[in-house]
Amino acid sequence: MAVAVGALATAGTATAWSATGEKAAPAVDQGPKLGFYETYRGHQIMGWGSGDTACAYIDGKRLVVYPGDSGQYTSAVQGFQPERSLRAITRASVKTLGDNALSADAEPAAHCPQFEIRTPVATPSATK
Repeated sequence: MAVAVGALATAGTATAWSATGEKAAPAVDQGPKLGFYETYRGHQIMGWGSGDTACAYIDGKRLVVYPGDSGQYTSAVQGFQPERSLRAITRASVKTLGDNALSADAEPAAHCPQFEIRTPVATPSATK
């Protein structure tokens, strides 16, 4: 049984059937869990999720994104310029920011974690 469940989970979308032979909803969301993490134009960007549960970050600070029609997104930085995906809106926001840093979000989103980015402290050199 565990092997069958594992095979269904890796196959993507699967149809579940109840004990009576009727079609039933899957017990867990088996849709793709796509995310990204990369360096883009000197900034660390990452994101995951979709729609109202999408989370995106630039250098560890949450980018406020707004889902639109057909899987498109806009952001607090990009305003009314929709992009085709979460990655695309995050990259477009980096382009708009240029060398500027994203300011910290005033209100955290319940579905997106907060990160604390610490600057490494220089240690005294051991060489003389």
